[in-house]
Amino acid sequence: MLIEFTVGNYLSFKKNNTFSMVGANSVKEHEETNTFTDPTDKFKLLKASAIYGANGSGKSNLISSLSFMKKFVLNSFRDALLEENERDIEVDKFLLNADSENEPSLFEIVFIYQGKRYRYGFEIDEKKIHSEWLFFVNTTKEIQLFVRNDQEISYNLRSFKEARGLKEKTRENVLFLSVVAQFDGEKANNVIGWFKNLKTISGLSDRAYSRYTTNKIATDKKFKSWIRIFINFLEIEDISIEKGALPSLDDSRLFKNEDFRDLIVALNTLQKKKREINKIIAWHNKFDGANKIIDKISFDFDRQESEGSKKLISLLGPLYDVLQNGFILVVDELDSRFHSLLTIKIIEFFHKNNLQDAQLIFASHDTNLLKRELFRRDQIWFTEKNEYGETDLYSLVEYRNFHVRKDASFAKDYLAGKYGAIPFLGDINNILDMIYGEKKE
Repeated sequence: MLIEFTVGNYLSFKKNNTFSMVGANSVKEHEETNTFTDPTDKFKLLKASAIYGANGSGKSNLISSLSFMKKFVLNSFRDALLEENERDIEVDKFLLNADSENEPSLFEIVFIYQGKRYRYGFEIDEKKIHSEWLFFVNTTKEIQLFVRNDQEISYNLRSFKEARGLKEKTRENVLFLSVVAQFDGEKANNVIGWFKNLKTISGLSDRAYSRYTTNKIATDKKFKSWIRIFINFLEIEDISIEKGALPSLDDSRLFKNEDFRDLIVALNTLQKKKREINKIIAWHNKFDGANKIIDKISFDFDRQESEGSKKLISLLGPLYDVLQNGFILVVDELDSRFHSLLTIKIIEFFHKNNLQDAQLIFASHDTNLLKRELFRRDQIWFTEKNEYGETDLYSLVEYRNFHVRKDASFAKDYLAGKYGAIPFLGDINNILDMIYGEKKE
């Protein structure tokens, strides 16, 4: 379970900004469906949150920063070994301020894993880890497990004895957490385990998950039954899996694209012993002249179905795993190529059919989702850039200019500019003059 995430001096975030999945005490709407109580019974957590803002305002950067933290935690130890300290850490600082160039980037996350609450974070630049810290909560008290300042590392001899003897093995560009986890530290591996359960997806490149979903349809009967709930939205009667050959270089269509040709050459080399892959077949009703069903015909899913249908099927594998196991799913542009009602159905699964306390966080432009019937005020977040190019992150419940009532029309007020975070085109007449020239009297 994600409690909160803080990022600073990274991409468009100059100052520290915190995204929270903690339900506000002042918000009472949808409490039974849209929230759950954390294992320590201290506060309520949100099952889903949506992030809105103009293009370029920082929505994707927030998700990218979370994804960067995950990748750095999981790969810090391995990458340092592979590169032998020769490659810089690929951290993208805020570039629009001279002071930021000399400051490290900050990442901190608070989460619950196996009933224990942890707080972990670090500050880094291209060359080294400047600071790093790990705390966990035992009943009501937060206990320090370790704190690092440059290469000075102190750890709790009682609560984090797994770190014994590992300070000297830690390079300046490697996380101490990763080193302890490599030597089978239990609490360190708990943190690593939580990050493995954090799934981040770009809704614009979601087809990368199609192979995973296709193989899951072929092997998991429960998943195939679950997926039928959604294919009704696609006007598909059923789906099945067939074995299909890998593309061949004999296919003349591939010669028109050199990138495809190189890819298929590599695939043919790797797949000499396995020439078949699973393919989705979509089944549609066929009608006679009187519009009576007379048969079912098969469509090649990848070639004959819409891009929206392909995206949905690709995402259903990760969605199912997240809901089944209580993971966290973070999706940029969830609504791209989706009808609003389909996106609402996915959100409602997290609100009403979420037995394992999974969480969904997504960025969106679809204002049809901004409904008080669907979301609480603390579930709606906005990103907005100021005149210095810095992203400001805030939720609807904490909007500073005025109190947002629970019965407000969220979508209407957002589009009217009451909450900020909308595009601004400036003087439209200047734009028209550039296209058509100055209007003559």
